[in-house]
Amino acid sequence: MKTTIKIIALMLLALSLLSLSGCANENVLNIGDPFTVTFVDYDETVLKTVTCEVGIPCEITPPEEPDNKDNAYFTRWSVFESQYSTVQEDTIIKAVYTLDNRAVTIFGRSIVFYSVFIMTGIAVALTIGLREAKRTGIKQDDLIDGFLWIVPVSILGARLWYVVFEWDSFFYGDFFPSILRAIGFSSGTLDFSSFGLSGLAIHGAFVTAVICAYFYTRKKKIDIFKVIDIIAVGFIIAQAFGRWGNFFNQEAHGGLVGGITGGVANLTLEEQFNYLRYSLHLPEFIVNNMYILRGLHGISVEPLTGYYHPTFFYESSLNLIGFALMLVLRRVKKIHFGELLSLYLIWYGAVRIFIETMRTDPLVFQFLGFTFKSAIVTSVIMILGGILLSVLIRTKRKGMTYETVPGCFGSKETDVAEVES
Repeated sequence: MKTTIKIIALMLLALSLLSLSGCANENVLNIGDPFTVTFVDYDETVLKTVTCEVGIPCEITPPEEPDNKDNAYFTRWSVFESQYSTVQEDTIIKAVYTLDNRAVTIFGRSIVFYSVFIMTGIAVALTIGLREAKRTGIKQDDLIDGFLWIVPVSILGARLWYVVFEWDSFFYGDFFPSILRAIGFSSGTLDFSSFGLSGLAIHGAFVTAVICAYFYTRKKKIDIFKVIDIIAVGFIIAQAFGRWGNFFNQEAHGGLVGGITGGVANLTLEEQFNYLRYSLHLPEFIVNNMYILRGLHGISVEPLTGYYHPTFFYESSLNLIGFALMLVLRRVKKIHFGELLSLYLIWYGAVRIFIETMRTDPLVFQFLGFTFKSAIVTSVIMILGGILLSVLIRTKRKGMTYETVPGCFGSKETDVAEVES
């Protein structure tokens, strides 16, 4: 048996050496051998072909920038021009476009990814909420009933919060058209083809949700601290999904990669791309869609054409970390009901302050002659509120911990009876 194993091992080693030697001889380049560089569009349509010879200088120039993809624009060729001189074999260079922000079009009406990700986030939040409801002793029917009316009101709250800080963008001219613009009819008329809530502020949604939860839990005689923990977990995972809608819209981004000095970019387009792709190791599809044209959302937002920081990705990733942390703490016996909300307030407040320092399109307001970023002010209040809430819970609700939940952490039947009574 040992001899057989040795023979098999030697055969495998020999095959490996043969395959390696074969690979070494496959791509031998001979001076003067012809090769072709082909420029193609996104749909493989050939735009230009250049024939060169190995080892002989060859002028490779790209065709005119194509503009053939609906609802998207050309960003670059898949190989940068600085790399053309290194090409010594048959190569296909493809046109790279931004992503289409439409998920599907039905009867001429487009459903954009912004809406899809928001609805996905809400659905995931509900699914997790129903799961967590079992662990806190809340009836799933009560949770669903509250969800069905709190979510729409919270979306309205998110919209109104945004409108308040962008008042001049909606309220001008006649009163009725201004109201229509505020609720989503961008044309100022009852034209449903122009309807869409492209401006939402998560802080408004959160505040509205907590207020609604307070009144709902009082009506249903449910411990609000259990409910707000579920809301906190749902909100942070929903936000992680929702930010991807901003990605497809190329909005809520950071500044130009490398910065700007005297109105000129500090890095070339290739250097900007390489920083995001190879220094930060972001997926290429994200980097490609962070190429944004000058003034796409206003000159103050995109002063130059180039690659901008994907703050949506940074925030989404940090939200996922916060979500995971909440799930872990949710299973710690000594954590009190309501402390997940405290964590949310502190965590998301800190995350948002970090992100807002990078954003180029923040909501702002004037106070005493100073300009403040509304998200930073709100986030500071959230952090202070989260700390205060945790202190109050620890001092005023002693013993109201997750280990008291029937069926969790091996709680006994006597514990169940006490909780039910």
